[in-house]
Amino acid sequence: MAALLEETPAFRAAQDRDAELTLTRATPAGAFRAGRRMFLRGERLDMRALAAELRVSRATLYRWCGHRDQLLSDVLWSLSHQLFEQAKADHPEHTGAARVLAIFRQHVREIVAARPLQVFLQQETHSALRLLTSEYGRVQARTVRDLASLLDEELGAGALKLRGDAGSLAYAIVRMTEGFIYHDTVVGTEPDVERAASMVALLLA
Repeated sequence: MAALLEETPAFRAAQDRDAELTLTRATPAGAFRAGRRMFLRGERLDMRALAAELRVSRATLYRWCGHRDQLLSDVLWSLSHQLFEQAKADHPEHTGAARVLAIFRQHVREIVAARPLQVFLQQETHSALRLLTSEYGRVQARTVRDLASLLDEELGAGALKLRGDAGSLAYAIVRMTEGFIYHDTVVGTEPDVERAASMVALLLA
């Protein structure tokens, strides 16, 4: 199955901070935010219901947001990225490996604690894993890109040394972490964030 398109008109429009994002509106940005709110309420993201809420045709909604998997993928990554950026902002006192690990721990803990994500994994396990942990969904690639950027920041500041390139290491960390947080959630065991963090520390040593 081919990977999803990286960006849709709705996703691009929603990144504009000047756009009206608080109310449901019949705009691409409003469509993205309405879909995101539906997901955060723990509801199944229903394209028919979303089109009705926005008072647009489903053809218009699909033109703005892509099909359901594309919108879900964008929503999932937007939430993960928001948590990642918040974790970065919360740890200005750290540098190098200590900063990467502090951000990693907070980011992963917040993902594990996110109730809407838990509901999605429980109710639509196959789709959730496909979107979250494969190239198809675009969540994985974007998460790798965020982490690689963080590693490059610390490399550029001279605070971190790596035995490989940042992109490959970021990919290895993300793939390993997926096993700890998503597999454990699906089988009903508590995800072990500290165990994952200890593996990341070894990779950064």
